[in-house]
Amino acid sequence: MPTYWENLNWIEFQKRVPTEFPTAIIPVGTVEAHGVAPLGTDNFIPIDLVAHLADDLSALICPPIHYGQVRGLAGYPGSIAVDETVLLAYCQSVFCGIADWRFRHLIVINGHGGNTQTLKQAAWAVHAKSKIKVMVLDWWTLANTVCEEVYGQAGGHAGCDETGYIQAIRPDTIHPELYKDSMVFNFNPAAALFPYPGPVITYKEGQGAPVFDPAKARRYRDGAIAKVREYCRTVLSQWQAMGI
Repeated sequence: MPTYWENLNWIEFQKRVPTEFPTAIIPVGTVEAHGVAPLGTDNFIPIDLVAHLADDLSALICPPIHYGQVRGLAGYPGSIAVDETVLLAYCQSVFCGIADWRFRHLIVINGHGGNTQTLKQAAWAVHAKSKIKVMVLDWWTLANTVCEEVYGQAGGHAGCDETGYIQAIRPDTIHPELYKDSMVFNFNPAAALFPYPGPVITYKEGQGAPVFDPAKARRYRDGAIAKVREYCRTVLSQWQAMGI
């Protein structure tokens, strides 16, 4: 049964951290358009992931960071963008606040690619200040091979991987009846477009569009959780073996 930071009172927290929980784990996402998946996709997935990782990693689940950096999809209805400098200062402050309570490790499960560089900067800043060991993980990248195994193709933003994960945990929020092929935009790194001309973004031509298959969605979610868990365990074990 995962334990959540905000459910503890200060007396319980003092007794259990860091003795019982040497690791803190925090989900970070954003609010933006995701094809025919919900605006909260980038939050729902890391929140689900940490719930399945925490016990195995002796981790206390921190309150999530729901908002992030949005650019290419900021023009789509319902998206909320946070300025990069504000996000960096905020995440750095939150991470330092977590580190103050003597955790040995901080695991950041990131649900949004636009956050990645900012989270890495914040992670370095807190490590440099407190020496807490930090890992920032883009869950979908760790699950690349799972996407290939389950869907036979690479994923994409609001594509088969993200949409599949949401279909497994929140099928009520997926609306295949609204999907159109014209929603798909194949990203080209040679171009900067604001906004992107489609809320489903693929990175390999002809691959990554949503696949509305419930069985595959469940397989993908299970495989993604397993991949992230395996990576976290490996890194924590190596840190321990190095005595750092």
